[in-house]
Amino acid sequence: MNLQNDIKIKQLYQMLPEGVVAPASWLAEQGYSMQLLYQYTKSGWLKKTSRGSYIRGDVNPSWQGAVLGLQKLSNQPFHIGGVTSLNLQGYAHYLPLNNSQTIYLYGTQKLPAWFKNIKLEQEFYVMKKPYFKTIGLKSIPSNIKDWEMVVSSPERAIMELLYQVKPDGLSFEFAAEIFEGLTTLRPSLVNELLGMCENIRVKRLFLFLTSYFNHPWAKHIKKESLELGVGRMQIVKNGVFDNEFLITVPKEYHAR
Repeated sequence: MNLQNDIKIKQLYQMLPEGVVAPASWLAEQGYSMQLLYQYTKSGWLKKTSRGSYIRGDVNPSWQGAVLGLQKLSNQPFHIGGVTSLNLQGYAHYLPLNNSQTIYLYGTQKLPAWFKNIKLEQEFYVMKKPYFKTIGLKSIPSNIKDWEMVVSSPERAIMELLYQVKPDGLSFEFAAEIFEGLTTLRPSLVNELLGMCENIRVKRLFLFLTSYFNHPWAKHIKKESLELGVGRMQIVKNGVFDNEFLITVPKEYHAR
């Protein structure tokens, strides 16, 4: 390897932490040609993780490294949300969840091919709803250097999770157990998200659980201004009908 290439690989190693998956398009923007990438791969400096993406050295990619490449290098507007975000922030790690190898990504665009073709133990599942634009997003540390991942705040993540609570989806009981631990939600953000939420079922279920658990922040929720629709909604099969929020709930949650 000549001196110029030696300098360029050192520069790349400074820009790209070990474990972060780099799209070929990003590498091209930094001045790394396909010929140079081929040389680096042949020499063991880089490893191909899919057609169109690379990683430093001879390590296997992690889902966190793939997400960091998506968010930081590809600048794609996807975030970790729902139960995955709650789990990362310590609200759901003690609860069993079927298919726990699923990582929930939220975004309205299609995932780039290089990302979808990375071989991982986990599987990404893309959710497009509920949609709150960039309201209620935050950054948390990843396990890779000092890079951070964009995730939903607990206020947003619980609404994303409630969207999945259906007779054939996540169980009411699972969502309720998580909701019980959300004692420090910020009412101003909750009100903003509820005002943006277009899903009637999510709003009714959120308000029912707010009323049921009556956390300290609950008294600040402005439910009077919310559009909650009309008509009954089945949240659980063989449930008891709640007259206030017009949803079916498990009978053990109906007696308040």
